[in-house]
Amino acid sequence: MKKVLLALLVLLGLQTQAQISPCDSVEYAITSTANTNLLQLEAWVNGTCPVNFPCIVSNYSWTVCDDNLCYGDTGTTVYFQQFMTTDTIKVCLTTDMTIDTMTYTCMQCDSLVFGPNGWMLMSMGNTTSINELTFNRVNDGKIYDLLGREFINYNSVPVGTVYIKNRKKYIKLN
Repeated sequence: MKKVLLALLVLLGLQTQAQISPCDSVEYAITSTANTNLLQLEAWVNGTCPVNFPCIVSNYSWTVCDDNLCYGDTGTTVYFQQFMTTDTIKVCLTTDMTIDTMTYTCMQCDSLVFGPNGWMLMSMGNTTSINELTFNRVNDGKIYDLLGREFINYNSVPVGTVYIKNRKKYIKLN
């Protein structure tokens, strides 16, 4: 009976739609050249958000930070030239928008580095290669306790102590 009801619901067009966040429609672009540290950021709302509900954006607020300082500006297009080309900077865009009678505040942040063509997104998600790590393992016969303290020789290890020698654990019994 349950299978019949499920089949009827599917046949009659019972469908669910994923909730669309208005924040998904906010985008921005990075404009830069290789010859200068000038960073231009431009924001916009892509289409309508959600479908058939126009967005009214009341504020685009930008924050751009390096390791020491943060700078801010407002507007759809902003310029920053305070950063060195050796900096890794964090760009955050906060957008305030109204849809119908609801107000939304959307925030998105990205990290930028200066590359051969100017400022660009620092991509952390795309794997380019995987290399196996090799370790230089030394079996030098040194003896350590569990706290990492080195013993001069085996005779200096107290009875009942757990010690490590050549990456293996031992207990001195007598």
